[in-house]
Amino acid sequence: LIATIRMTIFRWVVRGLFERHKLTFNALLTFTLLKLGKLKEEHPGDLQVDFLFRGPVRTDVENPLTDWLPNTAWFAVQKLIDLDGFDSFAQNMEKDAP
Repeated sequence: LIATIRMTIFRWVVRGLFERHKLTFNALLTFTLLKLGKLKEEHPGDLQVDFLFRGPVRTDVENPLTDWLPNTAWFAVQKLIDLDGFDSFAQNMEKDAP
């Protein structure tokens, strides 16, 4: 019964949203459920979720890949390497660039 009520409310909310807002709503709902431990998947961590929502950038590094990667994306990559697991991401991009 509770699952049916939840699904009905979800459908009503999604039906009332514009198409461009549905993905944002679903992502916010998913991240909240992950954080609360309601889903079986592992929570990505507060720093990763914060990075995803805020989209921070670091503009003090020159973009060596300007022919195929926009500056905004390069600046985001420079901030991404501050997170665990992405330490060599920018170096790998430079090395493997076309």
